[in-house]
Amino acid sequence: MIYTVLKWITGIALHWFYGDIRVVGKDKIPAQGPLLIAVNHQNALVDSLIAGWVMPRRIAMTAKATLADNPLIAFVFRILHVVPLRRVSDEARKQNGLPVDRSRNHEAFSEIISLLRQSGAVLIFPEGKSHNEFGLEPLKTGLARLALQARDESGIKGIRILPLGLVFEDKGTPGSAVGARIGKTIEMDSWSGVDHTALTEEIANRLRGVSEIAG
Repeated sequence: MIYTVLKWITGIALHWFYGDIRVVGKDKIPAQGPLLIAVNHQNALVDSLIAGWVMPRRIAMTAKATLADNPLIAFVFRILHVVPLRRVSDEARKQNGLPVDRSRNHEAFSEIISLLRQSGAVLIFPEGKSHNEFGLEPLKTGLARLALQARDESGIKGIRILPLGLVFEDKGTPGSAVGARIGKTIEMDSWSGVDHTALTEEIANRLRGVSEIAG
């Protein structure tokens, strides 16, 4: 109920700020089954809001763990089922030059895999950060590793990776347009590889295809 109300409020706020939000390829969104949604990340929190509004089904979101240092945000995270991910850059600052714990996101991965086992949908920003650069930044391997782990170690069938590209005419200007483009899913059941590097490259190719505008 809370999720539905917040989604409705989000839709009003987004359409108040942006003059037009064009959704292309909505018929490609799987109505059910375990789903990992890969989204490019150029507009901070707004990206999550648009993705949540575009998706016709409830989704869980991921966010950098440092946001949960604020008690109010941590409370909101629990209500909306936001999974905090610990980024290498944030952990490196805390460690003061010491090696970063490679298992730092074990608990988060377990939570996401549990959601996939229940046929849930989870939004992930594979670039790992919000940025102002043109085009797609190099992807982190976490999304690919997660998809392979869920399939091969947890035995979850029917996992799909859905690319969602967000293109802003001018993200900071009221009345400007936003494009939300949905691409073709990667079907993990038919993905024969076990190399997370190759899968990351395929995710990048498909996400680039819906998030970049040819000059």
